[in-house]
Amino acid sequence: MDERWLFTAVVWGAHEIGFFATWGVFAWLFHRGIAQRFQVAQGKAPPADLGAKAWRDVLGGHVLLVPVVAFVIYPPWSSLGGRIGLPLPPPFEIAWQLLACILIQDTMFYWSHRALHLPRLYRAIHVRHHTFRYVRGHSSEYAHPVEVTANLVSFMLPAILLHVHLLTFAIWVLVRMVETVEAHSGYAFTRIASRHAFHHLYAAKGCLGSFFGIWDRVMGTDRQWREWRKDQSHR
Repeated sequence: MDERWLFTAVVWGAHEIGFFATWGVFAWLFHRGIAQRFQVAQGKAPPADLGAKAWRDVLGGHVLLVPVVAFVIYPPWSSLGGRIGLPLPPPFEIAWQLLACILIQDTMFYWSHRALHLPRLYRAIHVRHHTFRYVRGHSSEYAHPVEVTANLVSFMLPAILLHVHLLTFAIWVLVRMVETVEAHSGYAFTRIASRHAFHHLYAAKGCLGSFFGIWDRVMGTDRQWREWRKDQSHR
């Protein structure tokens, strides 16, 4: 198989596995009524018509957008030194590059997300994502095209700049998809999910980061979440 098509298939496949495996786990937990004390807002679900609309939009992106993006980013990734095949990167290299991807993505996501909460940008763009007050996994990718683009840049750019091996790229895509679907799962097993569930419940009260919430802590945009969390059953 041509390397460009192999790259596209691996990145797309990692995205699909990460998204649907994580979504499926949390859908099963809700269906079985498991771990209810970790359900946010007593497990309230979004409106069925909104969920159906989001699914149509998200699945269209899975079929069309994700493989096209993977195909398009192959040349810059390859030209910067990204490679496929042997030798595989050693575990330490994979680990530090994944950590670097997380830190870069978290930084880019925080500041672009914060910009989208400026009143004019919120009304024009970000309000689409916030139509989900009560989140489920598929709401993670339901957004205005401008926001989708910003999210894809913060997602893919770190791995391109670090010209990671395809194996590391695939792991990074898996990690990021698990993180964002879990953050929108409606459960709060982690601080990541708790922060983002709070953000959807109270859009104007902060929690704008993704993984570690470093910038939220530095900028003080997680103070109200910390107070809210004290009264939650999932704390």
